Amino acid sequence: MIKAVAAVLVAVVFATLGTAFASSNDAPDVSSAELAETISDIELPREDIVFPKPIEVITETVDEGQRVIGLNTDILFGFAEAVVAEAGAAQIVEALADVPQGTTVLIGGHTDSIGDDASNQVLSQQRAEAIAAILRSARPDLVLTVTGYGESQPIASNTKGGEDDPEGRALNRRVELRVG
Repeated sequence: MIKAVAAVLVAVVFATLGTAFASSNDAPDVSSAELAETISDIELPREDIVFPKPIEVITETVDEGQRVIGLNTDILFGFAEAVVAEAGAAQIVEALADVPQGTTVLIGGHTDSIGDDASNQVLSQQRAEAIAAILRSARPDLVLTVTGYGESQPIASNTKGGEDDPEGRALNRRVELRVG
């Protein structure tokens, strides 16, 4: 399979180069047979192929004996919105599939420091409630406690060296499910 993909890529590159050189005297003199032979000699070990890193919607850690499921709100919600896409909802339900009936789940919404405190408080509560609604529908057996924390509990700095830190702010925008 990898050889086939490599062959196609090389063929496209050579075809492009051939087209680019067609109007000049620098055109490479390569026959179709030589090109086919060159392509068949190419071997790409799997470890040399770089795949894009998947964006993680859900991360899991343990904090003070509790299982913490972190939800990436940048993926689940639009900017300043609290509506979860259907695909995201399915992943959230799947993340709690192994949680026993009657388990208490604390749902906490968090924002970064952009915007005023009151708006961030409302948004974090709305996002936590959106996640709770999904879980209530799929897992009515769970005991849910929902809280919006706004920007009051950052896990990273919103600034670095006195400047805005978009990476730190992105980490702070989250909904956490604390199980157990």
